[in-house]
Amino acid sequence: MARNVVEHGFTKDHRSHSIDIRVVYKDDDVILRIRDDCIPFDPVSRHKMSANEDKTSNIGLRVVFGISKNIQYQNILGMNVLTIRI
Repeated sequence: MARNVVEHGFTKDHRSHSIDIRVVYKDDDVILRIRDDCIPFDPVSRHKMSANEDKTSNIGLRVVFGISKNIQYQNILGMNVLTIRI
C-alpha cells in the first residue's frame, strides 16, 4: 500500500508529498497506519468497486484485503489515513 502511495500519489500532481508509516503490535495484531498528503484515494471504496472485476486486476488491493482483519480509510484535514489490522 505504501508503494502505491509513492508510485501513484507522489506523481499525479507534480508536487512534493510526504508519507508517514507506523507499525504497532497490539493485542496479537499488527496495526499499520499509512498517512500521506497526496490526492484523496479511498482503497476501501476502490476494493468494493472492483469486487466483480477480473480477479487479476487490482491484485495488490485484493491481497491486502485478503490478509487483513480490518481496514479503515479516513481523509482528515487533507491527509489520507489508512489503518490496516492484520
